[in-house]
Amino acid sequence: MTFKRNYFAAVAITLVAAMTCRAEFQANTHTSSNQANPVIAVDASGNFVVVWNSYLQDGHSNGIFGRRFDSNCTPLSEEFQINIKTSGNQKEASAAMDAAGNFVVAWYGPGIIEEDKEDIFARRFDANGQPLGEEFRVNSHTIDRQLCPDVAMNGGGGFVIVWESMGIIAEGKRAVCGQLYDSTGLEVGDEFVVNEEFYDCRNPGVAMDAAGDFVVVWLRNRSSKLVTARLYHSDGTAKAEPFEVNTVRINSLTCPSIALSDEGHFVVAWDGDPDRESLDDIHAQRYKPNGTAVGEQFVVNTTLAGPQQNPQVAMNNRGRFIILWDSKIDPNINERDIFAQRYDIAGGPLGDEFQVNTYITDDQKRPSVAIGQNRNYVMAWQSYGQDGSGYGIFGNSGQMVGSADFNSDGLVNFNDYCILAEEWLKSVEPLTADLIDDNKIDEQDLAEFCYQWLNADR
Repeated sequence: MTFKRNYFAAVAITLVAAMTCRAEFQANTHTSSNQANPVIAVDASGNFVVVWNSYLQDGHSNGIFGRRFDSNCTPLSEEFQINIKTSGNQKEASAAMDAAGNFVVAWYGPGIIEEDKEDIFARRFDANGQPLGEEFRVNSHTIDRQLCPDVAMNGGGGFVIVWESMGIIAEGKRAVCGQLYDSTGLEVGDEFVVNEEFYDCRNPGVAMDAAGDFVVVWLRNRSSKLVTARLYHSDGTAKAEPFEVNTVRINSLTCPSIALSDEGHFVVAWDGDPDRESLDDIHAQRYKPNGTAVGEQFVVNTTLAGPQQNPQVAMNNRGRFIILWDSKIDPNINERDIFAQRYDIAGGPLGDEFQVNTYITDDQKRPSVAIGQNRNYVMAWQSYGQDGSGYGIFGNSGQMVGSADFNSDGLVNFNDYCILAEEWLKSVEPLTADLIDDNKIDEQDLAEFCYQWLNADR
């Protein structure tokens, strides 16, 4: 479609409010004791599920619970228990959702056989939140401990789960293992080892693109602390050898986070400092689909006081991404807040870093973030004392960019362009055409306006 046709046709676009949720929402309704370690997954329409572990709710240490929400952060269900086996400790859940809203949750729990200390379990659900069968064990190597699962899913429902495995390649060493599944939940191939070296490897993360290709990241070697990545084809075969991500060595342990666009562009985020954990910053590196680095690694946070830790990254189908982390500015007070920074497809910041949580009493930490295809991102974290008893799970959402339908007539056309032109290069409030929410009108707003004008159907 030519620019001229768009010019005279006045394209229609979906109207999106500046902020889908204008206040924080609470995910958990059971508030006794601690609800912690939330993860979040979203479908193409912006509907999402929040999953967490809840202490003593099922009568046995931690259990895995979840709750579904629509794109306006309105609950679609009551909270529900995901794990069937309740004895022992079920923890460290991960969740992923396909375009239609089907989702899978993985976690670790007590092993099935006596000599197996922990196993990785998973359970599938349809778009209405109904279980698709029982929970199942993921790992086939069942000796010693299997920990720290992470799951990624493509738009069609195929998924991959990665985890730490003790003793599979060397006694006393941790390896990163994986298992691929098709959209019906059937295994594709056998369990595989991601790292081929005899290093101690831990804290894996994984992300999958639209074609089912995926990338695994992990922390290699407790002493050298290298963030490492490896690319895979959709059939589970490796594309290349593992490669190092961080060019600046870090002193503290980190859990790297990864996100992919539909086309396979990806970004990795991690926390660290060359000298001390108390000086941690959030670092990131962008990559092309073939694993070629784009530019140098960069520091995400502009707040430099205190440790900035636990980054989580999400990327939309256009390659825009957002990174969340928790920030402890005062080292003498054990309280954190959640901060975020948005980025455009070229890796440039969209506005400034901003504080996510509006409830600022006590401690907020362990954030999670996901992006749907409706330009919205949704976040969750654990907040101490906000629900009256220990930690609870809270969240919020926002937009990567605003709607270019400035006059709210359901169209993006020349009338909206005139509003943008009238405000061009202004930096006062209020600004109707501020699509980036950075209190100014410049080339970023113009570029986004042109995209929405010419691509109303995308």
